[in-house]
Amino acid sequence: MMTTCDSVAERVALGEPLGELAEHAASCDRCRGVVALPAKLGATRHDIDPGLGFAARMTVGAQNRIAVRHRRRVATGLAASVAAGALAVFLFTRTSGHAPAPTPVATDTTQRPPDPVVEPTTDEDLAALIKLADVDRSSRLAADWSQIEKPLRPYRKLLQGVRP
Repeated sequence: MMTTCDSVAERVALGEPLGELAEHAASCDRCRGVVALPAKLGATRHDIDPGLGFAARMTVGAQNRIAVRHRRRVATGLAASVAAGALAVFLFTRTSGHAPAPTPVATDTTQRPPDPVVEPTTDEDLAALIKLADVDRSSRLAADWSQIEKPLRPYRKLLQGVRP
């Protein structure tokens, strides 16, 4: 159970007014000492000594805060970059929900002959590139090793006694 003196001490510690406990605080010696304690502490005037290593502790603490802020800035910047990239990919790859406009139907009743089919002109280089672009055919190609090894035979004689 909480006594009246404990209630006075609690109110003084919290900085609250005493209110109805003021009469008890004026009559009780213990409570008068508790009520006078904040005024006595405020009256003492002396320089505060931060202790040995204060500057070192403050420097380490400041460096820690700087490092934490830097990591947060990097993480935030990276997250913003990823979000912007994802948004750009989304915007550039999405298709519009609109159907293409219908092509107008010619109302001209006169008959025109069909356009002649023009064969594209190809040269040998273009034909070779088209042949190489055929992925199914190119994936089955293999090198003729007899043709590759033939020019290397004279060099084998030079390297017989040499070890890597």
